[in-house]
Amino acid sequence: MSAIVLVTGGAGFIGSHVVDRMAAAGHRVRILDTRPSPWHAPGAVDTVIGDVLRPADVQRAVRGCAAVCHLAAAADVSEVHAHPAWATELNGTGTLNVLEAARQAGIARVVYASTVWVYSDVEADRVDEDTLLPNPAHLYTAGKLAGELYCRAYASLYGLEPTVLRFGIPYGPRARPAAVLPRFVERARRGEPLVIAGTGDQERAFVYVEDLADGVVRALAPQAACRTYNLVGRETTTIRRLAEIVSEEVAPTPIVHTDGRAGDFRGAQVSGERAERELGWQPTTSLRDGVRRYAAWSAEDAAAASPAPVAAPAPAVAPAARSGLRRSLARLAHAAGDPVFVGAAGMIGVTSAVVAEILASRELEHAVGFMIVGVALLFPLWVLTTSAWPAEYRRLQATCAAFAASLSVVLLGLCTDGGAGDGALHAHPAVLLAITALSAGAVLATVPRRLEAAQGSSSA
Repeated sequence: MSAIVLVTGGAGFIGSHVVDRMAAAGHRVRILDTRPSPWHAPGAVDTVIGDVLRPADVQRAVRGCAAVCHLAAAADVSEVHAHPAWATELNGTGTLNVLEAARQAGIARVVYASTVWVYSDVEADRVDEDTLLPNPAHLYTAGKLAGELYCRAYASLYGLEPTVLRFGIPYGPRARPAAVLPRFVERARRGEPLVIAGTGDQERAFVYVEDLADGVVRALAPQAACRTYNLVGRETTTIRRLAEIVSEEVAPTPIVHTDGRAGDFRGAQVSGERAERELGWQPTTSLRDGVRRYAAWSAEDAAAASPAPVAAPAPAVAPAARSGLRRSLARLAHAAGDPVFVGAAGMIGVTSAVVAEILASRELEHAVGFMIVGVALLFPLWVLTTSAWPAEYRRLQATCAAFAASLSVVLLGLCTDGGAGDGALHAHPAVLLAITALSAGAVLATVPRRLEAAQGSSSA
């Protein structure tokens, strides 16, 4: 597949690994996420900063794509329980927006990330993709099942070819700190007890995140269209057994139990035979090896975030602060390539210059004339800020917005003579400048259509 594959949530835990595996498989990848990826260098991956809850953002991101892997979701069950309205909207409406954008763009292949939590309320001890699912008791399960039903409806009504992937419990490098394995490993390193909700007999089909990412890439195969697959590890284990492995591999530490969690996944043996049979996918990382690899990665990540020792005493910077600084710098670097951010900053700068000159004016004629010139100069900048250029031209769009803002400030200075407020707005140059700015804005408004037309002719 030579065209672009969009990965929603590509800056996250699973999504970032999917992006890496997609690129390694030879696909062109684009990320849609609300933040820049902290796991990729600025500019290394085509990125659209946006939200799946905003249809315009999704429509902008899918332009030129051949397939979409929809991973953006509220994936923390505790977070869903704490913020049910937000999580349900993200998991339900967000999925609907992705499917609708794909339909409008003529994209048939959508890979949807669901979860084995859909089996939470099944009484059977062993389940597969054909197991009948009762009404869900948890909001997380309900939201994910809603996404599956949306996929089925869009396949039936509009001819989309979605693939539903029910992920096992993912673990591995880049996992969020609140997930079960990172919490266990961190507590074991500090010598604190490993806390388990309930008896610990809840069974989990853990799957190493790099194996999971490989399954997502394989799900783009034609035979996966309109099919559902469980992507789970070979071993079904209990939470208590996971705690024991962490205690054995990281540091000996006691295990304690607390009250059970409401709506918790009781667990069952989840079959992954269909994925192995139809996609040739099977996990290669055992749970113990995966725990070792995560523990090694987290130790390296913590060491990289820690300040290097120095001979002379110096104020120490906490690892979390250093990590936050790195991510803030990465966000700034990505923002510099976002025309919305650059254009908005430029418009604020130009508006400030205009307002300052108007407030300093001693003559009404000067103030009115300067306001007219300022509004005219803002027009092309507003067009550059709000228009949707094709994704591969977004950095060029941001550069043009920065140039337009800088040029506008310079020209505003040239429109006056001898300082603000002296009434010396040059009438003829100012009128010419206003006409030129308005004409430039009108021309810039046609650029997105021209670029899309050029893309269409080159791909034809």
